Amino acid sequence: MLFLQEAGSQGGYLLEHLLLESIGADRGGGIFAWTSSSGAQVLIEDPTFQEFLKFGDFRLFVGTDMVTDTSAVTTLNRLITSNPRLNVRAFLNPGAELFHPKMTWFEHSNHLSLVIGSGNLTMGGLRSNWEAFTVLHLKGKDAISVLQTIEEFLTKNARTLVPIDDPRVLELVQNNTGNERSTRGKDTPTPQEPEIFFAAEAVLVAEIPKSGNRWSQANFTREIYEEFFGAKVGSQRRIILQNVDDRGVAGSFESRPSVEVISENYRFEIAAAAGIDYPPNGRPVGVFLRLSTGHFWYSLLLPGESDYSTLEKFLTSKWQGPNRQVRRVQCSPAELWEAWPQSPMWMMTMPAL
Repeated sequence: MLFLQEAGSQGGYLLEHLLLESIGADRGGGIFAWTSSSGAQVLIEDPTFQEFLKFGDFRLFVGTDMVTDTSAVTTLNRLITSNPRLNVRAFLNPGAELFHPKMTWFEHSNHLSLVIGSGNLTMGGLRSNWEAFTVLHLKGKDAISVLQTIEEFLTKNARTLVPIDDPRVLELVQNNTGNERSTRGKDTPTPQEPEIFFAAEAVLVAEIPKSGNRWSQANFTREIYEEFFGAKVGSQRRIILQNVDDRGVAGSFESRPSVEVISENYRFEIAAAAGIDYPPNGRPVGVFLRLSTGHFWYSLLLPGESDYSTLEKFLTSKWQGPNRQVRRVQCSPAELWEAWPQSPMWMMTMPAL
């Protein structure tokens, strides 16, 4: 089946299909022209992929010609340490031609899943770039032939495929940028604007309702669920979140499946709320920044915390619905910057695409 990836794609994103094909596989592998730190984390640390790695081996081969940088190599080395069934090697290109394949395979008991397309192992390739890919389920002689072709390629190029911790790998990638493309928009931010304006697309400031005993499953309207977060009612989608704390430090990637319930509530789990009692004197406020990489930074503020009153005033000034309803306001990054210039999210650097 052929899929064309774009924002809001009905067919889902490359990441979702890779995770789906990994379920129940005995082993697998991937060959990518390049990877970024965030791309490697989002796939390999996803709970679904982690479940596959409990019992299945995965061999990952990445190129070093472009994009793959020192941060990506450091991340891959860390992932190897925490995942004994993960093996990562780098391709040391012996010539001037660009190393450029993008493919993944998963061996199941009754078929071979083969995913081939244009997307690299980066946040953009997995979620936000315009990409095309196909998912094939092969059996019998077709599956055997594909696996033989892959092994022949790996054997033929064994001398140029070295462990990711080989010193030559760091030497080769130290001048790579970590980005697949230059970011569209302004050439440079003005002195009044933070660097993250390059990657920011939209903002949601939302009160988080109590919603029983698990308010960490934040509820949203269907409009916000689909149009802001890119989910789709009737089909499970994943969004990628990162909590930014009050020091401007981003936490681990949170790969969250969309959740729909009979009461027409639409939810995502947010780790920052886990284990915290719902405040008795007001609603928590979440600030979500949608990035061009396809994932979201968010900050969660509780009543009484520093800057909570700033966001309370912002909601009061922007909300146009009934007072009894949970207030949720979408705005531009510039509007949030004007209202909350001291936000820790402005301390962040632009993420790799």
